[in-house]
Amino acid sequence: MEDAVLAPFLVMGKLEQRLAKFALARPSRAPSETHTNPDDFENSTRTTTTTDDAAANLLITVSEVQGQSKWRTTDCNTYNTRSNKVRIIKTPGGELRYLHIKKKGTAPKCGDCGIKLPGIPALRPREYSQISRPKKTVSRAYGGSRCAGCVKDRIVRAFLIEEQKIVKKVLKESQEKAAGKR
Repeated sequence: MEDAVLAPFLVMGKLEQRLAKFALARPSRAPSETHTNPDDFENSTRTTTTTDDAAANLLITVSEVQGQSKWRTTDCNTYNTRSNKVRIIKTPGGELRYLHIKKKGTAPKCGDCGIKLPGIPALRPREYSQISRPKKTVSRAYGGSRCAGCVKDRIVRAFLIEEQKIVKKVLKESQEKAAGKR
């Protein structure tokens, strides 16, 4: 029985023959075994399949596999490296082509806390060199280097340090006056 079904497929390649055997090896369900449970969505739509149905399904499967192998690439690099990522697009003419994907740009990070600096785009280094200076910074002290929260902390810290220096100076002068009176 299996040879009779496989007879039209003798001219196929090895991949198609393996797919044919796989399609015929799948057990078909009897009508009493079909699931009607609505919770089991995968099994609720299954019906019985004969070997002729399996052969028809196989033809669709083989043609789909053969169609997928006709993706066209525009360059010779076929290795799966970080700089050679692709995705498949369908052109208006119906062809499947590889579209090369650029690597994601990294956004500049705050030098103190390490968060992404808001207002500055995430680009690749070459693109950073080609954009103008105002697009790389924000209008603030430490604009392209530190975030607003860290700049605020720096200002407060500098103010408190200066206040502490003044307090130390006043204490030292008052101690010298007290020592001079004795």
